[in-house]
Amino acid sequence: MISKDSPKAGMPEHIGRYRVLERIGRGAMGVVYRAGDEAMGREVAIKVLVADLEEEPEIRTRFLREAEAAARLSHPNVIKIFDVGEEHERFYIVMELLRGATLKDYLTQSDAAPLERKLDLMIQLCAGLGAAHHASIYHRDIKPGNIFVRHDGSLKILDFGVARVASSNMTAAGFVIGTPDYMSPEQARGNVIDARSDIFSAGGVFYFMVTGRKPFAAPDLPTIFRQVQFEDPIPFQATEAPPALARVIMKALSKDKALRHQSCQELMSELIEVRADYVSDAQGTTAFRRDMPEPEPATADVDEPDARETAASIAQPHTDDTVDYLPFPLDNDQTVTLPPAPARSFTDRVGSFVSAAIERIWQSGTQNARRQALRRKE
Repeated sequence: MISKDSPKAGMPEHIGRYRVLERIGRGAMGVVYRAGDEAMGREVAIKVLVADLEEEPEIRTRFLREAEAAARLSHPNVIKIFDVGEEHERFYIVMELLRGATLKDYLTQSDAAPLERKLDLMIQLCAGLGAAHHASIYHRDIKPGNIFVRHDGSLKILDFGVARVASSNMTAAGFVIGTPDYMSPEQARGNVIDARSDIFSAGGVFYFMVTGRKPFAAPDLPTIFRQVQFEDPIPFQATEAPPALARVIMKALSKDKALRHQSCQELMSELIEVRADYVSDAQGTTAFRRDMPEPEPATADVDEPDARETAASIAQPHTDDTVDYLPFPLDNDQTVTLPPAPARSFTDRVGSFVSAAIERIWQSGTQNARRQALRRKE
């Protein structure tokens, strides 16, 4: 019988100097283990590059860039990287071990309901992103599955695997990398991005936090890309957010990046002003100082998730996968990496795809009408 702290069959006993204890997750680019760092007397999370991606130079580069980007940051709202190594031609990253849940899962818990609590998490996200931007690092894939809420209430930004390091020339204009549901219009077009693209994605996350709806929700990618570039999210309902907060979020979601907040510090300052308009009563419920109805509490009655350790980049697979081809069909909350076509822009290809789909539907309807007319004649 295998004890709790013994590796299961098929798992390595050691990775470098670290003793493997259990497998705790798998993302698009790596398997994550809980391990013991006996030299430092602590437990850590180790992300190991998956075997079927070992020979892909771009994926290897991206995997190491996750460590490079995060290791350059020293901020309480960014996942800590302790070590990077290679064993048997397989790269691994050693990270801090976290307890809690991704933001996506955390929002189903009852203690996430108060809007004041959500504002606190929004401000923490701005602080972590601001530190990354100050280091000229743009995350490119901010979404609920890449944000972690610890049991102590602190927030951590995860998975810099697709982050664009400003000094790197690996990701150039014309490539689309990110998650369709939360990417910025300029990101969807494959343009060069800056901090304001992350601000747009953060605005999408904030929208999801207060409404429970994705800002751009559609069953297929062509529609998502069209909405991201040309349509606004459904307006906030009166009970979802005070007008001041709604204005802040919609400003962050402006299609024109010149109209968004120009820095995370600017966005954070406005959120702090909104939070100052709140008062909490003795029972801990939140009220608005202005004539606003109290926000409705979460109706989901969800048990507290298992408190066992978890780590960066172990979001549910459907929010963590990365692909390197035009993904039709694909879930909209997956991370995608789309290289440009030699002769056509990405938006042209999406437009062609949509046009072709409409043409097929029209032809199908025309054929059905003709068949019905023939039946009537018979």
